[in-house]
Amino acid sequence: MEKLGSLADPVQEHLQRLEKDRVLERIFRNDPTLWKSEPEHQTEIQTRLGWRDLPILSQIAIPEIQAFVEACKNERFTKALVLGMGGSSLAPETMSLILGDQSEGLELKIIDSTVPAQISEVEKWIDYSKTLFILSSKSGTTSEPLALFAYFCEMAEKVLGKTWAAHFIAITDPGSYLAKLGKRLGFRAVFTADPNVGGRYSALTHFGLVPAALIGIDIHEFLIRAQKMAERCLPTTSIRNNPGALLGVIMGVGAIQGKDKLTLLTDENIAPIGAWLEQLIAESSGKEGWGILPVVDEPKIGAADYAQDRLFVYLRSSGSQDDFITALEEVEQPVLVLQWDGLYDLAAQMYCWEFATAIACSLMKVNAFDQPDVQDSKERTKQKLTAVKNKHVLEEPDPLWEEKGVKIFGQPFAGLDTCESLLAVIVAFTEQAESGDYIAINAYLPRNTDNETRLTALRKALLARTGCATTLGFGPRFLHSTGQLHKGGTKHGLFIQITQDDAADLEIPGEMYSFGTLARAQALGDLEALQARNRRVIRIHLPSEHALEFV
Repeated sequence: MEKLGSLADPVQEHLQRLEKDRVLERIFRNDPTLWKSEPEHQTEIQTRLGWRDLPILSQIAIPEIQAFVEACKNERFTKALVLGMGGSSLAPETMSLILGDQSEGLELKIIDSTVPAQISEVEKWIDYSKTLFILSSKSGTTSEPLALFAYFCEMAEKVLGKTWAAHFIAITDPGSYLAKLGKRLGFRAVFTADPNVGGRYSALTHFGLVPAALIGIDIHEFLIRAQKMAERCLPTTSIRNNPGALLGVIMGVGAIQGKDKLTLLTDENIAPIGAWLEQLIAESSGKEGWGILPVVDEPKIGAADYAQDRLFVYLRSSGSQDDFITALEEVEQPVLVLQWDGLYDLAAQMYCWEFATAIACSLMKVNAFDQPDVQDSKERTKQKLTAVKNKHVLEEPDPLWEEKGVKIFGQPFAGLDTCESLLAVIVAFTEQAESGDYIAINAYLPRNTDNETRLTALRKALLARTGCATTLGFGPRFLHSTGQLHKGGTKHGLFIQITQDDAADLEIPGEMYSFGTLARAQALGDLEALQARNRRVIRIHLPSEHALEFV
């Protein structure tokens, strides 16, 4: 169901154009010109379209995965911990949070952080004798999972002795460094996924299916749900009844028409899909100076108080947002409602959104399958860590402002000199906000309920004050999600980076720096990458005892 307001006519025009240009047929013919005409893009695109056929092709892997899960249960594993970043961790997390309580299997958590307090919190949950560690990386060389592996490997060996490797598995691409490492060290299993599927499109590969099966999800039923959606997205379906094409056109037209803040509304039992969608949409579309900004878990304001740069999509299960949707429709905000038919509809929605994102990017003429601006902050982080090895210190610039241990870094902005409190600094910084802008809070802090609550309160205050869309990301997790859009997308972002002194640190075995130093280097690398693109950004650095009281 959709009431698209001013988007209705251009959506109909683009649907007709898709039909005329036979776009759906071309997707299934591996036609890279839907996105890009340059040869360097076309080769990559043609090797990243394997996600289209996963609902059927992945069924081949079911017997092997199920046999592995039974063996793990027989050996009395009760917990599973995913060490991964981006799609490698977000898909398992989403499946676990939405379907885990409905299933009988291992309890699953993910760790996608280098912040010491986050790692320590996860370690309290681990029972090494009963925990299966899932080292998950498509490239096999992602720095964060390898650092986490070094830590948990050493701890497991201390507790378990020579049997430690039987508690580890790897999920990666064929022939990767990780695939070779797992075999050399004697991991319990090494699963290799389809290399023609990018990380953020990999939920229906081994990256999602192995953790899903471990927590008790019926992966056969899961893939059947995805297959039914895939069949509805085939070129044989009329364009108006094709859910992936329709959603993709609405998303793409929204971006073209300036309604590029795709605001997700969900019912509580399916809300965890937001983090997975955030990566899929932002990293796929946010490049070459524009993109679609997913706005997830944002506090609500009055329907009439939203700016005109929004497209609202309601993922409906229980109908708890129906009244708010009605209010949005009454003020002619564009609204799309997607109905869920049970929690296993997660698989269908994952396929639908992957298809839609590819369609939207084709309208925007951006490559949906690369992430060209992610590498910059990685290289800057690497340079800082190299300097740490050589000089034994992480160099930082002088602060622009300091009060009671709170420090502000970045480029000077109007009003900073007269600020007498942290709140005043934030207010002065966000005075720069203009129509069409958004405010991103990027927190290199433990991702827990307390921090989320306090930072959500900050989001609410900033939204009410400026009228700008707000997002919240925890680092370094968001670097593999919205980080691409922050650097490669529009210049409409205001970025508030938050770092904090560590109350306690953890060493990374085999390295000359700690997790605390790694996390700080990642924050500094990201800050510099934003500044290099002339983004409006400040870094707020807090002492360890600061309680994140901003408002």
